[in-house]
Amino acid sequence: MPEHRRIHATLFAWLTALLIAMAPAAANPADGTLRFDVELDGRNIGAHALTFETHPDGTLDVAIEIDLEIAFGPFTVFAYTHRNRTSWQGGRLVAMNSETDDNGEQHWVIVRAGNDGLTVSSDQDPGTKLSAAMLPTTYWMASTVRQTRMINSQTGELLEVRTRKVGRETVPGPGGAVPATHYRLDGDLEIDLWYDDAGVLIGLAFVARGAQVTYRLRERTGEIPVSMAGSIMHDRR
Repeated sequence: MPEHRRIHATLFAWLTALLIAMAPAAANPADGTLRFDVELDGRNIGAHALTFETHPDGTLDVAIEIDLEIAFGPFTVFAYTHRNRTSWQGGRLVAMNSETDDNGEQHWVIVRAGNDGLTVSSDQDPGTKLSAAMLPTTYWMASTVRQTRMINSQTGELLEVRTRKVGRETVPGPGGAVPATHYRLDGDLEIDLWYDDAGVLIGLAFVARGAQVTYRLRERTGEIPVSMAGSIMHDRR
């Protein structure tokens, strides 16, 4: 082969390999997403999204993004962002990293699993040991309603909670009304949660600074995991 053709062939092969490496990975159709519109006294103030990615080894990664803003005219009077990444194996939390900007107040939390349980570090605490069975306040796990203590995913604090079952209700969903079970948590944490019959989180509400905050499910795609009986199951509807 002439030298100039050999050079062109080499360049073509190199560019092809580079383009393949730079191409975004195809999304796994089994990965799931929940997206909620967030309302304050009936007024939309932002969104809360959860993305679930299951790996071949069974590890589940969950990414949470919350972006809220309250404005009057051109002025923003309140802004909140939260980024949270958790990893799960066999229904147990193995890692969490979160960063929060609560209207200018910064927080971070790091959780790591070890042989002696979970170690929770934060901007407020250099390290606390907790049970390996502890859950963070990310709420997508149906087993949230069975907890008496939880890790505050924003601050790393340990929260004491009590749960009672309010009853059966219907909750608006992307495809219409969804039958659900309503639970109310109180104690250090006061919040209402709704799970459908498969255990998927489909509604959430709480009072903040005297105003009602309501989550309304806008989008649901792919497989949505739920934690039940100590293991992570998947709803494939």
